[in-house]
Amino acid sequence: MRLSRQELERIEALRALEDVDRTTLLKDFIKDGLHRRVVQIYEKGKLTASKAAEILNISLREFLEVLEKEGIPINWDSDSTREYLEKQYGE
Repeated sequence: MRLSRQELERIEALRALEDVDRTTLLKDFIKDGLHRRVVQIYEKGKLTASKAAEILNISLREFLEVLEKEGIPINWDSDSTREYLEKQYGE
């Protein structure tokens, strides 16, 4: 991936403030961006909660907690969410 001089300068300014190496900072950016994008796609109804959790490499429970924390409505009618609830709490 190639970054412009301006992008690199902004990254370096933030890196210096957080006192981390550039690789760690860029990995965090990717992780945060992936998280945000997956949540947005879920919110649009184009992704199930279980698939979103799989992409983010977290449990379905953790993904549902993310949605709750971010104030995003959970699609309780989806098959994967219903199956999860049945496994966790019974019928």
